[in-house]
Amino acid sequence: MEFYERISAQDRSFLHFEDATTHMHLGGLVLFEAGPLTTPDGGIDIGRIRAQIAGRLHLVPRYRQRLGWIPVFNQAVWVDDDHFNLSYHVRHTALPRPGDDAQLKQLTARIMSQQLDRGKPLWELWVIEGLARRSLRAAREDAPRDRRRHLGLRPLYRAREPDAGRRHRGARARGRRARRRAAPASSPTASRARRRPQ
Repeated sequence: MEFYERISAQDRSFLHFEDATTHMHLGGLVLFEAGPLTTPDGGIDIGRIRAQIAGRLHLVPRYRQRLGWIPVFNQAVWVDDDHFNLSYHVRHTALPRPGDDAQLKQLTARIMSQQLDRGKPLWELWVIEGLARRSLRAAREDAPRDRRRHLGLRPLYRAREPDAGRRHRGARARGRRARRRAAPASSPTASRARRRPQ
């Protein structure tokens, strides 16, 4: 029996109100420097971007699932997509060089105006190159399905280690404690340190 998960009431409302002219997905535009992703001919190495995302898809299992429907009840559910194709979801395009902000906005508007294919996982990420004043812009669009559990596509393209935030917060706390110990007895910092239990 195929595994499935019922969608939430909020997600059902998005599906109900969406039609060919009223789309319920969300989108964003993020600016990046190309840096080491630049190819010798000045383009973007889309293969490396896809490889990075492929290595992090396990962090967001929903992005490998598509909509399914329970017969008779016509109930929408999430099911694994057996034909998942990352290249379909991570798209690569370019502005006519030298590209400007007006061209970028026009292209982004065209991307966002397209309805997501309900036969596939409901997200897309577009890598757009050719903007004259910067090396790379990445545009994304994703359906706001189950947003409390899956907060956008950021986990897919951020290279930060899962416990990096914990280490960073711990380092800041240690730094604050060290500054309190080193502060003169008459300073406000020292006074706060005496009042606050360790």
